[in-house]
Amino acid sequence: MEFTPNIWIKEGGFALSVISSVTEAIDFLASWPQDRRGPFYYLAVNSLQSAVAGSIETREAREVFEVFCREAGILAESRMED
Repeated sequence: MEFTPNIWIKEGGFALSVISSVTEAIDFLASWPQDRRGPFYYLAVNSLQSAVAGSIETREAREVFEVFCREAGILAESRMED
């Protein structure tokens, strides 16, 4: 369940990381700090789990994860393509 396009996130300073699949997004959210988990976090987790279960398309889960990243202030401004 690959993301197309990938989602690029800021990780402190000038570092960027890429999230390219549902699995990577789930792993990323699992390490998200407890005190920063709000409604967008839980919506993203539920959407990604729904994609794994086949209830929604990967594209939809990707969009929700991107919204979470934007709201959390970690979405890189311009998406880079592979």
